[in-house]
Amino acid sequence: MHFVVSWDIKTSTEPRRGEIATALKNCLKPYSWVRPLTTFYIVSVSSQQVWGTILQCFQAVCLRYKDEIHLVMSPLMQGGRYDGILPQNLWTEINQRTG
Repeated sequence: MHFVVSWDIKTSTEPRRGEIATALKNCLKPYSWVRPLTTFYIVSVSSQQVWGTILQCFQAVCLRYKDEIHLVMSPLMQGGRYDGILPQNLWTEINQRTG
């Protein structure tokens, strides 16, 4: 099972952007993920409960940095196929997490 998540950090100062990006990435750190685009992650998880745990982490980060983050997280998915234009090594990484 997997889901996708993407975000925009709206603040303009680089130290703050880095701080927020690190906080968001830390929500994904323990899990298997691939980042085919700048802030687009495909994340493999074992259950709906894990998805919910990650969602709670993202929500806590968004509350801490109120009005500085736009974030979209998909529902949990099983299987499926992604299409697009990416280097082949990224397709291998994506397929490992979505297969």
